[in-house]
Amino acid sequence: MSISHLSNSARRPRRAPLVCGLLLMVAAGTLPWWAGFAAQRTLVEVLSVFAMAVAWNLLAGYGGLVSVGQYLFVGVGAYAGFFACTSLHMNVWLLPLLSMVSGGLFAVLCAKPLFRLSGPYFAVATWVLAEMCGIGVLNTQGLGAGTGIALDAMGDYERWTRNAGVYWEALAVGCLSLLITRTLLRGRLGLALMSLRDSERAAAACGVPVERSKFLTWVVGGALTAGAGGVVFMNTLLVTPNSAFGLGWTATAIFVTVLGGIGTVEGPIVGTVVYFAVREAFSQYGAWYFIGLGCLAMLVMMFAPSGLWGLVQRHGTLDVFGIRRRMPRS
Repeated sequence: MSISHLSNSARRPRRAPLVCGLLLMVAAGTLPWWAGFAAQRTLVEVLSVFAMAVAWNLLAGYGGLVSVGQYLFVGVGAYAGFFACTSLHMNVWLLPLLSMVSGGLFAVLCAKPLFRLSGPYFAVATWVLAEMCGIGVLNTQGLGAGTGIALDAMGDYERWTRNAGVYWEALAVGCLSLLITRTLLRGRLGLALMSLRDSERAAAACGVPVERSKFLTWVVGGALTAGAGGVVFMNTLLVTPNSAFGLGWTATAIFVTVLGGIGTVEGPIVGTVVYFAVREAFSQYGAWYFIGLGCLAMLVMMFAPSGLWGLVQRHGTLDVFGIRRRMPRS
């Protein structure tokens, strides 16, 4: 068997996920023409939560930055985007982009004081900062105080255009989150983050730029979360302090990531699908639904600590996104 034949055979498994992904994106892009408004609104939530989970997984699962206050960027992104589109009269369809830029800039501003802390102190500090920002917005009249900001500019569009546009924005944010994460993890930053996750001291001793790697991860995670926050509230046309700066956003991102498999690119995908499938199937049971979710989470942590994707990996070496590094053969 020739070397070229082996090379072509090795490439085929890589092409299959790419082709499937492209076909799925085409089908998803045409969804507004064949699905109802309810399905579109649900998928906006699904894609937004997925983007938040991808960002949190990048921070905690790869960078070792366990951020309890990740919902800080949901609020910052939503309020920055709404303020720019209502008070500064910017194009409403730029809102997710404006949210991402605002989230990234805010992450840069708060990185230095937060990075003086580590471990549980860092986690608590992010939560305190998020609560402080929420209280600040709640008492700022220019941001609507307790009543929030309504996205009145969306009223200029008919219902189909409005719903389809928000769905496409959510699809773009979700795909961009996945693409950025995969690109970073396949590069030098990915190697640095994996070494930091295993042992920060050993990584520093080997010459890994610890602070720079954490800083870049923090900024990217903040920007992606902020973009998802902007899309979430485009879907509701109203942002308020209690809804934007809510710990529930972080809790959901953590739940989805742990359920699917923390420290893997595939984990947030699996976790998001399972979480929303269970929610849609059993939400009518009220409080029992939340108890069921809690039991599911405990069972996964007890019997599959590496998540549902970890169960798949036990029976094979499937690497859908080509993140895994392999030692060169001699």
